[in-house]
Amino acid sequence: MNTTEARKLLGVGPHASPQSIKRAFRQHAMNWHPDRNPDPGAGEHFARLAAACNYLLEQAGHHKHAASEKSEKTDEESGHSKARGKDREQDIELELELLCRGGNSEVVIETRGKCPSCAGRGYNETTHGQLCARCHGSGRIHRGKALERCPDCDGNGYTHRLRCAACDGKGEQVVRRVLTVNIPPGLLPGDELRLKGEGHPAATPKGHPGDLRLRIRLKPHPLFVLDGSDVVLDRPVSAFVLLAGGTVTIPSPSGLRHLELAPGTASTREISIAGAGVPARGSRVAGTLKVRLSPCLPTVASPALLKLYRALQTEIDNKGQACIPELSDWEARWL
Repeated sequence: MNTTEARKLLGVGPHASPQSIKRAFRQHAMNWHPDRNPDPGAGEHFARLAAACNYLLEQAGHHKHAASEKSEKTDEESGHSKARGKDREQDIELELELLCRGGNSEVVIETRGKCPSCAGRGYNETTHGQLCARCHGSGRIHRGKALERCPDCDGNGYTHRLRCAACDGKGEQVVRRVLTVNIPPGLLPGDELRLKGEGHPAATPKGHPGDLRLRIRLKPHPLFVLDGSDVVLDRPVSAFVLLAGGTVTIPSPSGLRHLELAPGTASTREISIAGAGVPARGSRVAGTLKVRLSPCLPTVASPALLKLYRALQTEIDNKGQACIPELSDWEARWL
């Protein structure tokens, strides 16, 4: 085998690194290992792939065969019948509070498995013979213009095998499993959790199942809006608190927070609390809790409140320009 032939066989270029050569070998091995491929020529082709991999690695100065390196060895390369099953991909919809605090959530997995009622046979044995449902007891069925022996009852007209009603004779059913998934804090929509061994079964008895890959989706929230790692909240608040200052309680995905407001104007005020959004995870920094405080005025007043409002208005009138300059300017111009 020469270099050109080996490269062509593995599908790698002239400047392929040892890692690329090994990766190409593993990809081809998945399709050509004789334990997975029933083609009579699969074993010979697999051997040629292994020889090509060895040859190119030797040319690159790496004398160890990919199959002998424990750090990158796969079941196909080692020659054992341990093919891995395919990964299963599924969405999991989570509440914002769970993304921020972490905790457990459940996910339902549906797989096709043996029917438990008939153990996968598609029929159940009966003590007494039953009239054959296919030939209706005649032992013969029409095949075109000819009559043939009924294959279901072997021409007897009756059978001790009754089609399984649970699976309709298919021998398999959809099996639902509920898994409890640990959700670490700091996940965001689009992130992925991998559950080892919860994917599709392997093609061979000694193989390992694939993994379950859960894509994170966010449930719509009636209060919070997620913007990247930031959490956005609209909070109505009394206009008098914005004017005079005071304590305001703010809900957040991680719990209640109490903020001290400084005196100001009775206009919309925005407050940012760094680190109070979605927690940091990996290289991502913690998000910010962004709160927009919208002023609200009373719509109904008791006699006692009306007395206070009049006293307040008298004080505002006396101060004039200092309290409400826009109003004072308008009145001075037009009244």
